[in-house]
Amino acid sequence: MRRTCVIGAGPSGLAAGKVLTSRGIPFDCYEAGSHIGGLWRYENDNGMSGVYASLHANISKESMSFSSLAMPADGPVFPHHSQVLAYLEEYAASSGLHRHIAFGTEVTSVRPLDGGGWEVVHRRRGDTGAGSVTRRYTEVVVANGHHWDPRLPDPAVPGAEEFEGLSAHSHAYRTPEPYAGLRVLVVGMGNSACEIAAEISRTAARTYLSARDPVHVFPKMLLGRPADHLAVSPLAALPRFVKGPAMTLLLRLSRGAPERYGLPRPARGPLVAHPSSSDELLVQLARGAVTPKPGLSSFGRDSAAFTDGSRETVDAVVYATGYSLSFPFLSPSVFAAPDGRTDLYLRTVPPGLPGLYFMGLAQPAGAAFPLLEPQAQWIADLIEGTVALPAPERMVRAIRRERRRDSGTYVPTYRHGIEIDVRAYQKVLRRELRAGRRRARGARPAGV
Repeated sequence: MRRTCVIGAGPSGLAAGKVLTSRGIPFDCYEAGSHIGGLWRYENDNGMSGVYASLHANISKESMSFSSLAMPADGPVFPHHSQVLAYLEEYAASSGLHRHIAFGTEVTSVRPLDGGGWEVVHRRRGDTGAGSVTRRYTEVVVANGHHWDPRLPDPAVPGAEEFEGLSAHSHAYRTPEPYAGLRVLVVGMGNSACEIAAEISRTAARTYLSARDPVHVFPKMLLGRPADHLAVSPLAALPRFVKGPAMTLLLRLSRGAPERYGLPRPARGPLVAHPSSSDELLVQLARGAVTPKPGLSSFGRDSAAFTDGSRETVDAVVYATGYSLSFPFLSPSVFAAPDGRTDLYLRTVPPGLPGLYFMGLAQPAGAAFPLLEPQAQWIADLIEGTVALPAPERMVRAIRRERRRDSGTYVPTYRHGIEIDVRAYQKVLRRELRAGRRRARGARPAGV
């Protein structure tokens, strides 16, 4: 009897569950935490949420909504994390997903079986191996997220072990109170780094923001509309060589040159890196509450040195240096992403591993939620057999082509290993669905 396993009850796992439920496909979902929501549940007891107390989505509610359920029209443009969680609760309840979810259950092993199918081992969170349960599934959908395994600088910054001040990854940051009155260094220039530095700077004695590479900082609103709406505007359909300069001009007109805020001019255009968005940071830079610094080169007992030769006394450091792609229940010999890049056909299917699928490992410039249900629909079609995949060797070639294309589009950093262009991804997925239906029809015996 066919039965699918879904790992995780965050946004990706919920989208998978909603589609599988609507198709009548039997499945079990295992969630290490006591509730749904994944990273959007503040202080999630699965230990995987890095949401801090004041966090608001940096994507507008219109762009963030699932295709089957709009966020409340009377809510704020950029909802607080508690409002996003309430939305996810409504989404789960509307399809009766809770009855399919085993909460407080940790998947410890997933391995392929000879002859097909997958062995899944799980246990109650906190139990020893003696309480493990082994089950067989025909398919496994991995939806364990990619913002939960903190990644520190590698190699470690020289002298980091000698630093005597507070040291933490942004995943552990919750409120600015522990940093009040201190001289704080925030390392990184992504969304978390920008917002945390701005928040800490309101009560810290000094706040430094160290960026190895200068980036464009987008305001959340452009021309009176959420900036993320540009991803689906006519501007997004322009050729990249036109779109890049147009975006640079729009940013210059809306917020001025980066140098006006003390930031160095980015060497690259605004579309080659995942956008960093923060109005608060720009204000705090203009006030002098945040001091930009170049890349971090070393630590002393109570200081940090930078690549321009300067050194500052610091009492605390917050590493907003991103996350690793981790799948602790999968042997690296089965699947891994050591360089932050996934060998997945359309960010979903690992060639040569039938019945294994991945959700949510595509990072768009805008919101990921709208991509999840179409991805889950494709997986459900594959499970039902209404579409068929290309041969594994063709998928491998397609993955290599995509990687070559991305290497010429995005900066070659770990953070951008799963970056995608939303429009291009949606177009390719639609094309694959049509081709997959033709393959499935051609594979059926005559008369069936």
